[in-house]
Amino acid sequence: MLDYFRTTNDDRMLFGGRVSYSTRTPANLRESMRRRMVDALPALASAQIEFAWGGFVDISMNRAPDFGRLADIAGGRGEGFENVYYLQGFSGHGLALTGLAGRVVAEAMCGDAARFDLFARLKHRAFPGGPLLRTPALVLGLAWYRLKDLL
Repeated sequence: MLDYFRTTNDDRMLFGGRVSYSTRTPANLRESMRRRMVDALPALASAQIEFAWGGFVDISMNRAPDFGRLADIAGGRGEGFENVYYLQGFSGHGLALTGLAGRVVAEAMCGDAARFDLFARLKHRAFPGGPLLRTPALVLGLAWYRLKDLL
């Protein structure tokens, strides 16, 4: 879905991408990433890959972050959770947005929740199909659009 790269403080390159919405890491992630890296940057064909790892990307339906307090989602049973905050659904914008999110939640914890509450008011929809059909529907939809791109 998205490839990215940057240099590190020790003058190496970090190359990432190869997002999978199926919750499965590719069988040979190192080779899969190598192919994507060389396709994007052919001059790196002989570069050695020192590390490869997989993980999950937290994506919300509307691609907007989901901020809130546990007390707000507990339906009146949130007593004791008024000061428990959550920040999720950065949807691939994590590097840019998590720094701001940390500052905004820190402000809320210190008594100024104006900016936090602005984010918390963003409306989010549940994924169609509920928990049972969420992953299969997402994988099918992405496969359909990938096929359209190839044709």
